[in-house]
Amino acid sequence: MKKPLPLTDAEINEIDELLGTVPAPFETVDAVILDGYLAGVIVQPVLLQPEDWLPPIFGTEGMPEPGMPGWSVEQHERLVHLITRRKDEILRGILEDGWFDPLVPMIEDDDGNPVEGKDALEGLGYWAAGFEWALANFPQLEEAALAGVPDLLDSIWRHLPEQDETQQAMTKALNEEHPLNNLDEAIEALVFDVVDLAQIGLAESHKVETVIREHPKLGRNDPCHCGSGKKYKNCHGAN
Repeated sequence: MKKPLPLTDAEINEIDELLGTVPAPFETVDAVILDGYLAGVIVQPVLLQPEDWLPPIFGTEGMPEPGMPGWSVEQHERLVHLITRRKDEILRGILEDGWFDPLVPMIEDDDGNPVEGKDALEGLGYWAAGFEWALANFPQLEEAALAGVPDLLDSIWRHLPEQDETQQAMTKALNEEHPLNNLDEAIEALVFDVVDLAQIGLAESHKVETVIREHPKLGRNDPCHCGSGKKYKNCHGAN
């Protein structure tokens, strides 16, 4: 089967435009926040269905009804299709390559030039806000109390523009112990954090409970459990 192509820049822009077209009272995220949100959905230790993770993209009002005034069936189906492709693309990158390219806006100065150094990290705040929105809607990852998760989340929360006192203290400590000097370093750390979280979450969601037998396993020469008096191999074990 041919490997699906990643979304093009034009398709990413189309997602942003369609999200901005959704009529009130729905308050959608933008493409960057959406990207962080999808990653936050992927790392959950439970398998979430589209009917679970799609509605929060449109705010707190649920999903808009396709065909409602200002929102056509075609627009709705196209947006869901593109969002689903992007989610699959992130998951595929994590599973196959241990990497994905997050959507991070380029921050510019007053003259329209890209800022450099630590100032360029501001764009990661929008992506982290989307990731936080996923965990606000689906707290299973944090509630599972899995080893390693709190530290990985703190490493992502350091980019949030709005932090409480506890997060501010943690961010200060992380910046002192593990400083991020430029955007490339920050993106690499962010992606590795998400990949690690995904591995933890996926491992938890795919756990299979051990089957405990009600009766000891029968040997082929033991009497059959049905009470026929025949050996198991000559009775129920014959097939």
